[in-house]
Amino acid sequence: MHDYKEAQNSIEDLRTQIDAIDEELVYLLNRRAEKSLGIRALKPKAKMGLYDPKREEEIFDRVSELNPGPLYSDDIRAIFATILKVSKEMRG
Repeated sequence: MHDYKEAQNSIEDLRTQIDAIDEELVYLLNRRAEKSLGIRALKPKAKMGLYDPKREEEIFDRVSELNPGPLYSDDIRAIFATILKVSKEMRG
């Protein structure tokens, strides 16, 4: 019975930590989105196209290199592919 209660308490503690991390992620994703919108606004003045596949590959390569695990680099790439897709679809 003691192990059961201990496990439940540990799960609750870990969930609290995950909730705090989720809060940070939402904040950071919105900060990133603001910067992305800033770049989008400047690209026409810089005579740059809105879509830059070379830059996307640079981002994918960089985040893969930064990844210490336990997520696989393919998973990190998929997460960032979604972030970039949403960034392209943002109104701003």
